[in-house]
Amino acid sequence: MTNLPDGWVQIWFHMPPGSNATSMGMGAELVAPDRVRLPRAPWGAFGAAKHDILRIERDHDGQWWVKEKVTASGYCAIRIWASDDNPERFEDVVLADFAPLQVSGAGMFGLVVLDVPVTADLQQVRRLLRDGERAGRWTVDELYVTTAWRKAAP
Repeated sequence: MTNLPDGWVQIWFHMPPGSNATSMGMGAELVAPDRVRLPRAPWGAFGAAKHDILRIERDHDGQWWVKEKVTASGYCAIRIWASDDNPERFEDVVLADFAPLQVSGAGMFGLVVLDVPVTADLQQVRRLLRDGERAGRWTVDELYVTTAWRKAAP
C-alpha cells in the first residue's frame, strides 16, 4: 500500500466492463467517516473529477470502495493518450501547453489526465484539445464533463 498523508485513505474504483483492469486505486482525503475528496481525477474512472466528494464503503478485507458521487466539484476530467510518435517528455509538454489556461493534471507513460476547473476558458481548452487531436498529437477521452463543458464547443 502507498504511504499516504495523515487523514487520507486508499480507495478503489470498479472499472467498467471491457477495461484492461477490474479496479483502480488512489489515495483520497477522508472528509467524513464514509466520504473522501479526490485530490485529482482518477486515471481510468469515468464519472469522477478533482475535488469531487465520494461515498465509500469498506469491504470484508478492509478495503475502501467507491459507491457513489455525493458532490460534484465542477471540475472536468479529460484523459489524453499520446500518439505513437509522441515526443520525449510528452506529459510535461502537454501540461505546459494547458497551464496558461488554468488547467493542471498528472501524467505518465504517454498518458495525461487534465483537471479542468470551472474557472478555465472552456472554449479555449476544447480548441486546444481538438487542434492537438487533429494534428495527430493525441487522442482525447472525456472522463467527466459538465454541462458548461458541453456548451463550450469551439
